[in-house]
Order: sequence, then C-alpha cells, then structure tokens
Amino acid sequence: MKTTLAKIVFSAALILLLALLLNCRDDKNPVAPSGFNFDPNQIPRFVRANYIDPTRMKRISKFRSAIGSDYSDDFEKCRNMKNAFEPRSDCDWSALDIFSPLVGKIKEIIPGASGSKISIQSQEFPEFSVHIFNVRLSDSMAVGQPLTAGEKIGTHFAAGVLSEIAISVNTTKGWKLISYFDVMTDSVLSTFAACQAYSRLTFIISKEERDSDPLICNNGAFAGEGTLENWHSLNCHYDVDAWGCPRFVDVNYVEFDRIWKISKFRSAAGHDYSDDFEDCRSMKHYFWPDDQQDWATIRLYIPVDGVVSWRFEEFMGTQVWIRSDEYPDFQFGIFHIRLQDSTLTEGRVVKAGELLGTHFAYLNPNWSKTFSDIAVSVDTNHGRKLISYFDVMTDDLFQRYQARGLANRSDVIISKSERDTAPLTCSGESFIAGTGVLEDWVTLE
Repeated sequence: MKTTLAKIVFSAALILLLALLLNCRDDKNPVAPSGFNFDPNQIPRFVRANYIDPTRMKRISKFRSAIGSDYSDDFEKCRNMKNAFEPRSDCDWSALDIFSPLVGKIKEIIPGASGSKISIQSQEFPEFSVHIFNVRLSDSMAVGQPLTAGEKIGTHFAAGVLSEIAISVNTTKGWKLISYFDVMTDSVLSTFAACQAYSRLTFIISKEERDSDPLICNNGAFAGEGTLENWHSLNCHYDVDAWGCPRFVDVNYVEFDRIWKISKFRSAAGHDYSDDFEDCRSMKHYFWPDDQQDWATIRLYIPVDGVVSWRFEEFMGTQVWIRSDEYPDFQFGIFHIRLQDSTLTEGRVVKAGELLGTHFAYLNPNWSKTFSDIAVSVDTNHGRKLISYFDVMTDDLFQRYQARGLANRSDVIISKSERDTAPLTCSGESFIAGTGVLEDWVTLE
C-alpha cells in the first residue's frame, strides 16, 4: 500500500514539474535545432524583409562566386557561398541601415576590424541562421536578444567594404550553406524587380556550374576567378522621394552677377515643361538677364563633371544635356546656347566650370529675345522626374544667392501641393486662361 502511494505521489510530482517547465518555455525564442532533413526542392522561404536596401546597390555577387575568399561548408569546398552587396557610388555607405531579415534571436556577435558579424537564428525554422557581416551594430544589440523582421540592427561599416550575408543550415548530415535568395519570400524578391532582377537564379551559380569550372584556393584565397560571371549588376535608379536630393553642384551655370530675375520651379513662365509625374507647369528655371546687359555676351558654364548625353539644335541656339559622373541618374539641360565649340558632340567628357558658350541672342537688339533656362532631370525607377536646379546646389553656392536676397531654396520653388491647389490650364505646351494666382518670378537684389 505504501509503495503504491509513493508511486502515485512521484507520478503527480513529475507531471507537475513537466507542466512548470512547459509554462516557463519562451515561445518567442527558437528551440534548439535537431537537424534539418535537407531537401533542395523544399527550402522554406521565411525571410520577410530586406536586410539592406537593394535599390541602393550597384551589384551583388553570386552564390558560389570567386569574390572575396573561400567560404564553404561541409559539402563543398573552394567557393564563396555568401552573397556580397556592393553599394552605389552615389550614396554614403556608412549611412546604409542594416535590418534583421527574419523573426529570430541573436545567436552570436563576433567583433572584427571591419565591424561585426551577427548571426540570427530563425524562430520559425531553428535549424536556419542568417549571418550578416561588416555591421556597425547598434549599442542595444546583444546575444539572446529577440528580433522582428525589418528591425534595424545597425548600419553598414564603411565605404570600400562590401556588405555580405550568408544562410547556414544545421542538417542531419552536416553544416550547409545556401543562398540568401533561396530563403526570401516572393514579396521580398519582387523588390529587386525595380532594379531589373526578377529571378533567384540570377544571383546563384549552381553547384554543377561551379564544379565544371572549379576554383583553386591557397589558404582560403582564390588563385583566379574562373570563367563564370561573379557579379550581377543592378539597374536601380536614384529615388529622390525616398533619399532626398543630393547637393553636389557648386558651379553656377550662368554668369551670376548679370542675372536680374529667376522664374520659380513649377511656374507659369514660358511654356509647359513637365515630367512623367506632373503636368501643365514649367519645371525648370528661366534666368532673366539684366536688361542693361548685352545678353549675347553672357557666359554659360558646365555645371558638373560629366558626359554630353544629348545635343539638339533648337529655334534659338543649341540645347545641351550633361549626365553627371558623380550621380549618373542626374542630367542637366541648358537651353539656347551659342556654343564655344561648335564640334561639341554627344559622348564628350566635360568638366565642371568649363566654358560651354554664351547665351543665344540676336545681334539685332530689335529682334525678340529669349531667357536662359536650365532643367535638371532624374532617371527614376518609375520614369523621368524633374527637380529644381536649386535642390542640387551645394550650400556654398546657394549662399551666393542668399547674399542677393534669397532666404531659402523654397523662395524659387513652387511646391507640388501649391501648384496642384492653384492649377494651370494648358493647350499643347502653351499656358492659357492666365498664369494662375502664384508669383512666377523672384527678383535678385
């Protein structure tokens, strides 16, 4: 009888202990991995956020490439089984945010000379971990910390250092690496379409391809790059709305002291000059020279280092477009030029401050005149966007305008909302039924 009672008490205590253990388990954290029975045809897609903004990337190295150094697993050797992301030259690499691409917890942080490597274990699939390299981690990051998909964990380390990501799997047969693109959801993959990359395979060299074109390694270093393409270049364009306008123009395109008035961006001056996003407004600036000046002698200059992308003979002089070297999605159109060099052709390399020519004006003062005008166009992922010349001026250049009475850049810009509230009416390129209620011109002191 006593033995039976003891067994009952022991069983009850055991049940109570198990219940307590189950209640104490943290369901928000991954369980210990037991070994994934890996099937390449059934790789789970659990990455629900980009770890870095793909539209700010110039190119991405392919999985199993010869870029960097050997980073392989228990199944393959002498190949880089990570994806390296190289940012564009027109962004500050150290300001690029790094995010957790999945729900999980921080498993490991390893500091290094080029930032830290952070490993995040998936909550949904505990056998899978994401490893992000060269991160300047936020101070709050610590081992064991839970993370949500899209949560910021830091910034990229610095310019000149690639951002890298690897995906590891604890399988029943060993440690295996797969591509970041293998585990992202279709919705995350679709964000690469803005850069004209539509397939996961775009960023992966298959095992068969690599085995047929093997690399040679010496202490982890590649002795060559093989014959396969190691990179996929992205065709992303500058996102003005998301990133703002860079201020990189420090050369005034027209002789500064000889200008009297400037038309506002989105004014009713001249004619309709709009883009793929707005209609019926003048989205450039006219520069009105002092009427006491000889307009035909006003010098015009190249505003940025770049390449002549288009030359067009118009009714009054020549129109020239220059694509910036520093920001290749930005082009500058200057109208009504009497060229200094009549042989100027598309493809010509030009330098900021170089004399382009003089403003076109008829030598007979009784004939009609036209103002000098400049437009700034940006190639975006969704079309051609026009912005104000004053949006891209450096602070040093704009200070010259402040000395002549402008307080802010907005003094020469009608906002989209202001123009939409006071719309113009167009017939073809002509403004009709008046010029609206907004002031079109700013007079310089």
